[in-house]
Amino acid sequence: MQYKNLILLSLCCWVSSVEAQTTVQVITKKIEKTFAYRQGYEVNVEGEKAEVIVESWDRDEIKIQLELTARHPDKAVAEKDLAAIKYLADRVKNKIYVRNYLSVAEDAPEPQAVLSARYLIYVPETCPVYLKNYFGTINVSNLLNSVKINSEFSKIGLNNVQGMMDIRTRFGDLVGANLDGDMKLNARRSDITLRDIKGHYDLTAQYGVMKIFAAPGLLSLNINAEKTDVFVYNANPAIFGYNISAQAGNVTLPANLQFEYLQNTEQVKRIQFKPITEYYATITISVSFGDIFVGGK
Repeated sequence: MQYKNLILLSLCCWVSSVEAQTTVQVITKKIEKTFAYRQGYEVNVEGEKAEVIVESWDRDEIKIQLELTARHPDKAVAEKDLAAIKYLADRVKNKIYVRNYLSVAEDAPEPQAVLSARYLIYVPETCPVYLKNYFGTINVSNLLNSVKINSEFSKIGLNNVQGMMDIRTRFGDLVGANLDGDMKLNARRSDITLRDIKGHYDLTAQYGVMKIFAAPGLLSLNINAEKTDVFVYNANPAIFGYNISAQAGNVTLPANLQFEYLQNTEQVKRIQFKPITEYYATITISVSFGDIFVGGK
């Protein structure tokens, strides 16, 4: 028995060694296009298995750098399959359309190579951006107008974004920092982390974890969640009021504040808090089958 195990172990080590020695051939096609920018233009990106990076710059131009990549141990296979990735980068009236997609003839075999795309897009900071992505990543930074994102199985990063933010994500975590504006979020099976947020936020989530770090400029926060644990930090009770509703979940609150329990049963908890000041921002949290935590940092 020990002899058989030794043979099996040696075989596994040999297979791992062969795999480690396999060289992956990487074939890349690069595309670059630049469009003059006018007020009222917007950028629409639709990616598939793509890494999408959008940054602002100080030029009145929209610059798109696109890399299409195929990876396979056989160079000929990688080169052949790369041709299956198609792309579009064009302007129609006031919209700049950019997309990549897979196009294979009906009687042709499916590509064997690992295919991917990478977008690096530079826009004026006031240019609206609309992004779609599937099985990839999205990173947006330093925009001042509006961002709309619709993604599945894609991680999303927002940094220093102002204005209108409309985000729909499914199976993709969202991490945002230094945000200021009006955000509408609908997330499903995604973890959400928002730091140093200002403005108005209407957040809906199912099946995940939500962590919110408020800033003094937060004007309103409305969270409606199901089967999601919600954590709210830095929400100073001197300037924030609370309306909290938890169904089939636990609520943890700062011990030194006089929260008023409007209803307190094992199944339902409804809690209210109003600061002394006359004018204050309101945080409304409604969670079903999830826990709520309100505290410091």
